[in-house]
Amino acid sequence: MKKILAVVPYKEIVIPAVSVNILVLLFTLLVQRNLPPIVPLFYGLPTGEEELAQKIFLVIPSLVSLLIILVNVTLIKYAKDSFLPKVLVGLIIGSTILGAITTIKIIFLVGSF
Repeated sequence: MKKILAVVPYKEIVIPAVSVNILVLLFTLLVQRNLPPIVPLFYGLPTGEEELAQKIFLVIPSLVSLLIILVNVTLIKYAKDSFLPKVLVGLIIGSTILGAITTIKIIFLVGSF
C-alpha cells in the first residue's frame, strides 16, 4: 500500500478526493432501503420517465468521479509541463465535489428519513 501511495502525485488532494467518493458510495449503498425504487438521476434528459433510474444507479456519479481520478492521476504522471497537472487536479476536485453534491442532494430529496 505504501508503494502505491509513494507514486501518487498530489497526494494531499487525490487521497481526500478518493476518500470522499468512497464515503459517498458507501453512504449511497447504506441508504438504499430508505429510497424509492425509482429516483430522478438524469436531469439533463427531458422531464418524465427519461430522467428516472433505479436507485442503485445513484452510485454512478461516485464511480465516474473515481474513474476521472484514476485517468487524471495517470495523465499527471506523464505530463511534461507544469500547467496540465494543475488543470487535472482541478478536474479531480470538481468531479468529486459535483458527484458528491449530486448524489447526496438526490438522496435527501427522495429519501424517507
